[in-house]
Amino acid sequence: MRGLPVALLALSTLVTGRAAHAQVATLEALPGPVEPPVASASADALEQTHREAIQTRRVLADSVLVAGLVSIAGGAALMLSDAEDHAFRYAGLNTAIFGAVNTVVGLLALHGIGNEERTWEAEDARAARRTPEGLARARIHAVLDERRESVGHAINLGLNCAYLGVAGTAVLASQFGVDHPKRWFASGAAIGFQAVFLVAIDFIGLTRSQDYHRRHMLGVEPALAITPTPTGTETRLGLSGRF
Repeated sequence: MRGLPVALLALSTLVTGRAAHAQVATLEALPGPVEPPVASASADALEQTHREAIQTRRVLADSVLVAGLVSIAGGAALMLSDAEDHAFRYAGLNTAIFGAVNTVVGLLALHGIGNEERTWEAEDARAARRTPEGLARARIHAVLDERRESVGHAINLGLNCAYLGVAGTAVLASQFGVDHPKRWFASGAAIGFQAVFLVAIDFIGLTRSQDYHRRHMLGVEPALAITPTPTGTETRLGLSGRF
């Protein structure tokens, strides 16, 4: 009879071991922690604002490109005339130069806008923005992108004001006894006309990019956490977070 308790104990150990093994196997088969999806409205709002910003950039770039092509054609036509002490030729030359630069700038801007739009609208990027981490990265990217746009337009506005200064100086000089005053006046008028157009373009771009930047910033919330860090016999507390 002494063998009976031993047999029961062995049977109990075997059953318990198999149950524990089955439980461990079940736990291992469970999927790991999945990052919870974010509210669709948050991602949709970010994407809508980004699309509006892209559309604004495209309209401005198209305007610069069209104006550049028109200026090249108009400048070439003006250079055919030698009337008024070749004043039309000088006006045409300055107009064509600005037109060539604006054409190149417009083409480069449209190329960059197309790349940004394709990257943003890719399926994997859209899926990533439906997770908290992906949405945070996309929002930070949009904020920095609009800040770069604002800085670029601000720099261009400074250059455009310098062009206006050059144009005003040329027109003013034509009234104070310089040689070939008609050439000076025509050159100043051509430069001034181009500068006024560029001031309008960059002013619109600056104000719109600042507005988009503020709208993107509304969704950027800093997240802070106190993280204990063991160091030998001490435990230090530090702040960690994403901004």
